[in-house]
Amino acid sequence: MPTITIKNIGPIKEVKEISLNKINVFMGPQSSGKSTIAKIISFCTWVEKDVATGQSLSEYQENKTYFRKRLESFHKIKGYFNSDSYIHYKSEVVEIIWENEKCSISWVDKYAYKRSKIAYIPSERNMVILPEARKSEFGNTNIRSFLFDWFEARKKYSNENNLSVLNLGINYYYVEGSEEDHIRGSNNDAEYDILLSNASSGLQSITPLIAMIEYLTKWIYDEDTISFEQDERRQRVNKILAVEKVLKPYYDKDDLPIEDLHALTNSFNERLHEKEKKAVKYFEDYKAISNSLFKTMNSQFIIEEPEQNLFPETQRDLVYYFLQKCLNKEGNRLTLTTHSPYVLYALNNCMMAALVCDKMSQMELSKLKCRQSKIAPSSVSIYEIRDGGVIKTIQGEDGLISDNYFDQKMKELMDDFYLMLNHYE
Repeated sequence: MPTITIKNIGPIKEVKEISLNKINVFMGPQSSGKSTIAKIISFCTWVEKDVATGQSLSEYQENKTYFRKRLESFHKIKGYFNSDSYIHYKSEVVEIIWENEKCSISWVDKYAYKRSKIAYIPSERNMVILPEARKSEFGNTNIRSFLFDWFEARKKYSNENNLSVLNLGINYYYVEGSEEDHIRGSNNDAEYDILLSNASSGLQSITPLIAMIEYLTKWIYDEDTISFEQDERRQRVNKILAVEKVLKPYYDKDDLPIEDLHALTNSFNERLHEKEKKAVKYFEDYKAISNSLFKTMNSQFIIEEPEQNLFPETQRDLVYYFLQKCLNKEGNRLTLTTHSPYVLYALNNCMMAALVCDKMSQMELSKLKCRQSKIAPSSVSIYEIRDGGVIKTIQGEDGLISDNYFDQKMKELMDDFYLMLNHYE
């Protein structure tokens, strides 16, 4: 598992080393630093992808402040760094350290990377309803990245191939040409078809979120196209890989210049035709590494405040949906920031289901709404950000959210009521 440590960045005082689990949740009040943590995790994951698919650390090694400048601009956290700010990210591929106002980066295993789609879905996602969104200039930021993905995702949902939004009884579709986003449903047996921009704030929040999740768990794997720039990078890296993983070990030489690649490859192909086992093995290793670097293998979802403008029951169903959809491939990871205890209640249900489902009768299971969303507690990490920007796990030894946590939050909510109750007649 990748690990991350964060100190003295924005509102965050200290995140002692934590492992990035299959599911990571950061709970806390407004401006406590939830999004700061999520943004740093997202960016470190992206840097890992950037250097691995380029097979080069030079851009970050030669410019020691490049890491911070890109993080500040992409995730809009300019002014968050101090002279004593610290980040340490380590995975099976790369190790990144930001310390003393400079970045150091090194390989752990440059060939171990499995290409990820890194999807940062910001709290500003409902801005997609604005007609001006396509024309606005956002610079190289997470909002711009999200909008680009959105413009691709919505093309998949036409009037004939519309998207059902959870179990809300409404469907979303996009009209290409007019560039209109529509919601179709019924209300008191009356059918309606309206623009998404005229729908409720809850639908404006959840519809782009569901559409993006569907796109990122299906279409990117079905199509998996790469841009011209990415194709150029792939060709360059494949030449390097061919030398390092095929030709050098095959010819048992460490000083093969890439300029000799054409002649060496012709010789190699002749020997490969002779079905030499050693050559076949090296070539298969090369293909496997190249495939891992340039074919999308998994998705990393970082979602801010999924509960935005949603009724508690819908929040619950959304969490169940996440666990069914976002973890459907090996290596997928889901990171959430939230204010909502209902998100935590729903996640707790899914963990409890993993612990007790095999003890329940079929009748009981048929009534269990989270039965398709169960998740082992060991795959979930839930943290609360306390005053002063320090995080603390709120899970007990069994991995479930501690009863004391829920009890304490309810007590804080009801303190005024209990204070007045003795005077109520």
